[in-house]
Amino acid sequence: TINHTLLQLLTMAGERLTDVLNMIVTFTLSFLICQIAGKINWKNYCLAFFLLIGINTDIKLSMFWQSGSTNYLYSSNWILLFLLFYLQYVKKPESKKSILLSVLMLPLGLITGWSNENIGPACMVTAFVVIFYCYKYLKKKAPIWMWIGAASSLLGSLLLILAPGNFIRKTHVEDVSIWETLYQRFLSMLTGGFNYLFPTLLFLLLSLFIYLKLGNKIKPYQVIIMITAVLSYGAMILSPTFPNRATFGIMVLCIILILSFLNGIEEKDEKYRNLIFLFTIGIWLSGIISLLAALRLPL
Repeated sequence: TINHTLLQLLTMAGERLTDVLNMIVTFTLSFLICQIAGKINWKNYCLAFFLLIGINTDIKLSMFWQSGSTNYLYSSNWILLFLLFYLQYVKKPESKKSILLSVLMLPLGLITGWSNENIGPACMVTAFVVIFYCYKYLKKKAPIWMWIGAASSLLGSLLLILAPGNFIRKTHVEDVSIWETLYQRFLSMLTGGFNYLFPTLLFLLLSLFIYLKLGNKIKPYQVIIMITAVLSYGAMILSPTFPNRATFGIMVLCIILILSFLNGIEEKDEKYRNLIFLFTIGIWLSGIISLLAALRLPL
């Protein structure tokens, strides 16, 4: 409902204005990725921007098809904004009460849970995980805005999952036993994850390996991002199919982790700065090639 209402408005806005807005939300998404990863500079920004293109399994349907861009590119902006508040608190716990933030979290949590079948509900669970983290590890009460955001995202997720269209769509799926259904969906999820997320996981594991090898420790906010990514991926077992564009949100979370690990690597050992710069250039080139291929333009 949230995404397709926005899609109708963008369609009525006209092609030229929509093109401008599409570019703006791509830039803001790159900014939010850098913000959560912990460092905003031109190198990180370029890396985030071109990773969105270079390791994107289906750039055409997730960023250039207007319906797809609204469902994935646009929604990722407010989803990351929702996560940003929780993760910033994990990084720097502050007991300051903010009425404005509490008011903001009500619509922000609602549209986060109501936006996307896998990453929306995953963020809802993440909100409750952060609340548990506050009580269990920080030994302090979670701020009221956290509860408001978690509750409103829960409501949004219920509105998304219990929508009448889901039950109508279910009637078009072949009627088989529950065990066969689980087997087919689990196989689809594994196959989709291997086929669509392999480049993303390769970059992620490589950066994690170097990060740990240099003596860095995984931070709590990084663990929470990992949990959100796993939940987003695991939620696809509830879907009859695993379209490649559905990996967009998972990819975005992995890009945040990649940048956060690269930031730690760069701070630990200066000799890796040039390697990271070359890595950025490589991703830039792969992004350009992917972009040209998606638009079917000659190289």
